Amino acid sequence: MTLSEKQLIHPNERRYFWLVTTLSVLTYISLAFSIVGLIIVLGLAALSLFMHALMIGMIRTNAVRLSKEQFPDVYAKVEELCDKMGLARVPDVYVMQSGGVLNAFATRFFGRNMVVLYSEIFELIEQDAHDELAFVIAHELAHIKRNHIGKSLFILPAMWIPGLAELYLRACEYTCDRFGAYYTNNEAGKNALTLLAIGKRLYKRVNREAYVQQIREEKGFFVWLSQILSTHPPLPKRIAEIDRFFAGEAIKRSWTKKLCVLGIFMAAAALIGASGYYGLKELSQTIEEGTDGIWDESADEASSETSPLIQAVVANNKAKVRALIDAGTDINETDNQGKTALHWAAQDGNIAIASLLLEAGADIEAADDDLAVTTPLITAASAGQAEMVAFLAHKGANIEAKDSEGMTALMYAAMNGHANAVQTLLQLGAKRDKADYSGMTALMYAIEFNQRKIASLLRE
Repeated sequence: MTLSEKQLIHPNERRYFWLVTTLSVLTYISLAFSIVGLIIVLGLAALSLFMHALMIGMIRTNAVRLSKEQFPDVYAKVEELCDKMGLARVPDVYVMQSGGVLNAFATRFFGRNMVVLYSEIFELIEQDAHDELAFVIAHELAHIKRNHIGKSLFILPAMWIPGLAELYLRACEYTCDRFGAYYTNNEAGKNALTLLAIGKRLYKRVNREAYVQQIREEKGFFVWLSQILSTHPPLPKRIAEIDRFFAGEAIKRSWTKKLCVLGIFMAAAALIGASGYYGLKELSQTIEEGTDGIWDESADEASSETSPLIQAVVANNKAKVRALIDAGTDINETDNQGKTALHWAAQDGNIAIASLLLEAGADIEAADDDLAVTTPLITAASAGQAEMVAFLAHKGANIEAKDSEGMTALMYAAMNGHANAVQTLLQLGAKRDKADYSGMTALMYAIEFNQRKIASLLRE
């Protein structure tokens, strides 16, 4: 199917652009009659430009820039996409360490376009997911093609009204999804959006039809509000939009309903703004009078306080742990990370306290609520506590237990370079050839994280 650039642009992009542009122009005109207002706008613009320049400087001096010498295959794909999309100049493309965050963005500074890919996204090339990475790159190039960055700076005053500029920004995302899917392929686009939801290891296992249906079943005021205030549409909606567009289905829009909802929301925003103004006024008066009853710091501390049992475990206070157990304390109580007292004892390698906890009925297979969802034995292996690993295994812990991504204790120990824990697990019978949900084994993790000694152990 051959489509023109005009056909790829989401119809709401143009409609909402004129809405926010009109409001922004009126705001600029009104501020022009006020010296103070004009100074404030210029000051904010200067500050924004300065902070943006610092960010660009940090990226250019630390990130890896793609070129014909640096990841030439990916750079060639960028050049190919630019040619297809009619971009006269190939923008600078950088890859920067992301700390596990899946993201990418396009930006512009003094006429110089840039695309920044977070390393977690760029690592798709290691999973033979080149089409998915190409979709992400094409999506960002579409932002440059449509000059969304420059337009967003121009409509800055519309950002002051919650939910208004977001209408335009969400439409821009739909447009860029269309460009990305058209210049790569539909399936890659839907895969890329799915991995943004669940990660690059599990996205292939997601039932996309059920995921798209999920958003239709989620109801309620805060679900609606979160979508209204977001600059990006929900991922299931973006996937469904790609399906609808390339299937040639017309998108039905109820403009009366949308305008009514927008009007109600703007009125509510005005009320909230007025309330906030008077609230701040009262607060400033209270501060001037020296009253300290507005915030109760002790209440804040209490709300986030760790349980006495976990505190006693962390402090290695065996007597207090025993006293709290005798007093009937919930032995499996969790902290704000979902960790139990046994998790903390396992991480610390404190066998004496772990023994006390198990005797009192602690769940040896408790899964924390952290992102990985790990058991105490996995926690011990990840921390390199080999003796604790052996102790928990002898107490009945499953050495082949998996976390949410299918990783075992052996994989964690190998990845983190804990040779003693690896040796202990192998002696206990841990399966070295077991793979996680992405197909990675303990040996593969050891090689990937340059753990040569452990790789040798696993090859024996």
